[in-house]
Amino acid sequence: MHGLRRFFYMAGQYAQLTKPGIIRLLVVTMFCTMLVAAGGIPDLWIAFWATIGTALICGSANTINMVWDQDIDSVMERTAERPLVTGTITPVQALVFSGVIGLVAVLILTFLVNPLAALMGIAGHAFYVVIYTMWLKRRTPQNIVIGGAAGAFPPLIGWAAVTGELSVTAWIIFGIIFLWTPPHFWALALYKDSDYARAKVPMMPVARGRRTTKFQMLIYMLLLLGITLSLALTGYVGIIYLVAAVVLGAGFTYCCIRTAFERDNRWARRTFAFSIIYLGLLFGAMSVDSLSTHHFTEAHYLDAVEREAQQLRAEQDIDELIREHNEANDEDRGLSSTED
Repeated sequence: MHGLRRFFYMAGQYAQLTKPGIIRLLVVTMFCTMLVAAGGIPDLWIAFWATIGTALICGSANTINMVWDQDIDSVMERTAERPLVTGTITPVQALVFSGVIGLVAVLILTFLVNPLAALMGIAGHAFYVVIYTMWLKRRTPQNIVIGGAAGAFPPLIGWAAVTGELSVTAWIIFGIIFLWTPPHFWALALYKDSDYARAKVPMMPVARGRRTTKFQMLIYMLLLLGITLSLALTGYVGIIYLVAAVVLGAGFTYCCIRTAFERDNRWARRTFAFSIIYLGLLFGAMSVDSLSTHHFTEAHYLDAVEREAQQLRAEQDIDELIREHNEANDEDRGLSSTED
């Protein structure tokens, strides 16, 4: 019994290396993007393996981030209990774990989804580990701005999994997460600035001050509003999404404004919490809209019909190839029996 408890305890510690809270949000954005790309429910087999592959490759990148940032985590209050800091797991064990789940993720995405989805997974992994963790994080207050692109790769994985390509709409969804990241993370940094200062990480409030941080949060919030509304012009989403984008955007903007004019950290904490709710509900609205889209114009409606027609033609082509393959096999078997 003691051995079993130890097993589950260590399994939980390894799971902590992957940052499961972050992974949940990344997987949600990936899956919701799949719904938008498919215009409804995607192939469940593809969706299942894309979800597993995305979770594993993000977990692999997060694990390397923890290995690299051990010195930072050990002096920050919110990260002081991480497995590598406490010594529950050694850096070598963590790297082996990261390598195994990363390799499994690439194999799953390559052979059970498609190579483009795997390529997007690898690109996101490299961006987070090399560009953000190893290069930007300790060097510039713009670390989270540029590094935020890493968290925007899961939607590209989802879109590629469904369509086998990356359209303008996919990159708009990428842009939504990219522009959402600065106001989201800087809200956290505002009330954790002493942690980052102690760890000597040049987050914006530490390197440029609270006033500059709050001003830049408002700028990125306005850009975020613009790109979320532009998604409604692609024809992939409709009125449900548009209403959600306006209402949620107004709420997020209000939080950022209140944060800009406060002297304590009460609204910074609220803004950080709301930013997570905002992203989840925004992508939820995309999903609902993809299942029952009310299009703005006749052109958007016709675009949607054409996409559905293309999907049906593709399915018919696959059915035709399977039928021809089966017929060829039947002929081969017939010739073989005749020769015998």
